[in-house]
Amino acid sequence: TDVELMIEPGRSMVGPNGITVYRVTTVKRGVRTHVAVDGGMGDNLEVSLYGQPFDPAIIDKSGRLEVCDVVGRHCESGDTLVVGHELVEPAVGDLLVIPATGAYTFTMSNNYNGALRPPVVFCEDGVAQAVVRRETYDELLGRDMRNSSSELP
Repeated sequence: TDVELMIEPGRSMVGPNGITVYRVTTVKRGVRTHVAVDGGMGDNLEVSLYGQPFDPAIIDKSGRLEVCDVVGRHCESGDTLVVGHELVEPAVGDLLVIPATGAYTFTMSNNYNGALRPPVVFCEDGVAQAVVRRETYDELLGRDMRNSSSELP
């Protein structure tokens, strides 16, 4: 008999091989520390859609641990990347890495609130190479028909 086997490797094969890097833009300390980053649900919708857990860390930093919530830049209650995770004394300008984001992060990225999609960089044997460039505002607005003499298709 003819058998056709179809698989969707997704998270099991691709997920562990992706890392998302954010820059910390704001740190607000209170009962719990809130850390805002320069991305969020526009480039990582997995948390908002189905609660995918992630294990972030501040790059190249040691010190006291703080329980933190990591939130995005989109001013939405659902724009939360991580809740109640220990991070090493976050500060504005720190780089925060979220590992295991290779599965669907890029394909689900969007332009929510006019956010531009980030670049994609592949690394092999310590060599980094950009494979998808950062989106530009010209590209984002290029489909807008209000400033065009073109007619709708």
